[in-house]
Amino acid sequence: MTVTEAPVARPVDVTALVEPDRVHGAVYTSPEVFDLEMKRIFREGWVFVAHESEVPEKGDYVTRRIGGEPMVVARGKDGVVRVLANRCTHRGNRLCNAEKGNSSSFRCPYHGWTFGNDGKLVGVPMRDGYGERLAAVREELGLVQAPRQESYGGFVFASLAPTGISLLEHLGNATKAIDRLLDLSPTREIQLSAGWMKHQNNCNWKMVMENNVDGYHALFTHASVYDAVRPAKVSHVPSKVEVLVRDLGNGHSEIDYEPEYTRLDEEFVWYGRLPREKAPAYIAAMEAAHGPAKTHQALVSGPPHTLIFPNLFLAEMNVMTVEPLSTGETIAYTAPVLIPGAPEINTKTLRRTEGAMGPAGFLIADDGEIGQRNQMGLAAQEPEWVVLSRGSDTDVDDETGRVNRDKSAETPQRGWWKHWAGVLAGSRG
Repeated sequence: MTVTEAPVARPVDVTALVEPDRVHGAVYTSPEVFDLEMKRIFREGWVFVAHESEVPEKGDYVTRRIGGEPMVVARGKDGVVRVLANRCTHRGNRLCNAEKGNSSSFRCPYHGWTFGNDGKLVGVPMRDGYGERLAAVREELGLVQAPRQESYGGFVFASLAPTGISLLEHLGNATKAIDRLLDLSPTREIQLSAGWMKHQNNCNWKMVMENNVDGYHALFTHASVYDAVRPAKVSHVPSKVEVLVRDLGNGHSEIDYEPEYTRLDEEFVWYGRLPREKAPAYIAAMEAAHGPAKTHQALVSGPPHTLIFPNLFLAEMNVMTVEPLSTGETIAYTAPVLIPGAPEINTKTLRRTEGAMGPAGFLIADDGEIGQRNQMGLAAQEPEWVVLSRGSDTDVDDETGRVNRDKSAETPQRGWWKHWAGVLAGSRG
């Protein structure tokens, strides 16, 4: 009998796929690239997994996947939020099948092993079968916890690698975007408690993410939005507005509308120009917490439009995260940003989220179709390269990162791919 050897995965030469102003089409289509991404980016690097507001009470949990690995994010009986492997340590059965819930323990349906919501092994049926080794079994076979876990502004990040840079080092200048979002809350807290809408995208996960900070496509891909919604918050013609695109470093990037909003010095331009009198309780709470001047500045500046590498997008008053399934299949999750104790704002946010991101939403459907058409187009082997040179000769470096005053410049994409290539080549971020 001849034993057939398993195929050996071909090494990926990342340096041959990414150049300063273009990337090879294989970065979106190669299974070898995808497998390396799952290892280097999603398992070894920092990824967003949940928000603390999703598990507000002791016993609350949500299930997620990191690089394909099933995880459960649970608030234990001690009040601590932990990212745990969603796998029984006995024979590998997945413990939690529900997307969310509340439980003091997780019981394996295969052999009845029971784990506390802090991950400790608390119950082993027919314990005599382990004899004197029972104590060691219970000590050693608790649920595996993510080796590294940190939070910033309530956003929980985890890494499955035991060593690497800290979360703050990874976030770098992107912390300012999270702070900008929190500045819109009187308590500097937000809630992602309304649930996640899921959209299957028939394209590579990176297409979903880099499109979010593409300032070039709006007038074309989203033409129906601007026909239906008037007036738009600001013009989408780059020469008519002071809107920047920025490479923040570490793969993070943004479209920054704040300079234009500051020039206008008008509150809530980003929110349909909501009059103050429509949200008196919210305004009063903001001014009581932050003072009139800081409140005015926050309401003028508005929320961020920032991509945090690799899988978190602060989409103004929405949050998006992605789950890569294969080279050409991605699930995008979106949730509205709610502000504790601000029903006037939250009701409007929910309606706006439905209109943009819901099943019949204007924006998400357009972007989903464009992603699918991108992936289909890449089936053509020629030309080999995807060009990202727009604005490369007008980028300027300052203390905030690499900036371009032309909203249509591909500065964010160039920054993404430079970092992506470095991570896949072996550096952690």
